[in-house]
Amino acid sequence: MFFLVFGAWLTCNSQSFKLADDSRALGNGTEVFQSGPSDTLQLITWLHLTNSTANSLQVMMKKEELSMLPGASSSICWAGYCYGPAMMVSTFPLSILPGETASGCFCHFGPNGCRGLCVIRWTFFKESDPSDSISITVHYSTYPTSTSNKQTPHYILAAAGQVPANNQIAIRYAIPPGTSGRIELRSPSGTPVECSESVSSEGTVFFRISELPSGIFYCTLLVEGNPVVTRKVAVCH
Repeated sequence: MFFLVFGAWLTCNSQSFKLADDSRALGNGTEVFQSGPSDTLQLITWLHLTNSTANSLQVMMKKEELSMLPGASSSICWAGYCYGPAMMVSTFPLSILPGETASGCFCHFGPNGCRGLCVIRWTFFKESDPSDSISITVHYSTYPTSTSNKQTPHYILAAAGQVPANNQIAIRYAIPPGTSGRIELRSPSGTPVECSESVSSEGTVFFRISELPSGIFYCTLLVEGNPVVTRKVAVCH
């Protein structure tokens, strides 16, 4: 997956938030270019949102599909919930403390075999004042990687044990032959709490969760460094 920040401009004076990806700050209105094969399950834009005020904020997330290819889809994962493609605005806000950074800002794009360009604007805003917001526009470019008789890569990420889990989470996985990956477990705010060693082929990994609080966590399968599947897992003590 290729991920490049192309440029940015200010669309409004948003003082309450700061936005960044894993490598740099993203100004309000930044245009981002992200690409990958059309047969990948998902392209995930992973962001970090900071509350730059002295007060706690209740923050919502929304999407605007500015240009979509037929069959492509997008979805919001925010505040512990992953919504279906039809939901354009999150139902519940995420509470972010003063100065806190929330890293669970998941923007999911599913090419579903489509080849070409889709454009989506992702926005984070105060629940009490939607005009106080910050957004980026992501251009998702997908390209063919195989001939018509080649099968789509096969990814599996699923709970293999008790759900909700208490002391240990068992995660079953499968990735295409000849590739390598890892599995990450993240808190509702996106903070990594566990990470597997390198995995290949198929099998099961186990995470100790006895010290984690009860709640919803995110489990992500990364293949060759790129996130391809994210699932929610419940922890209940």
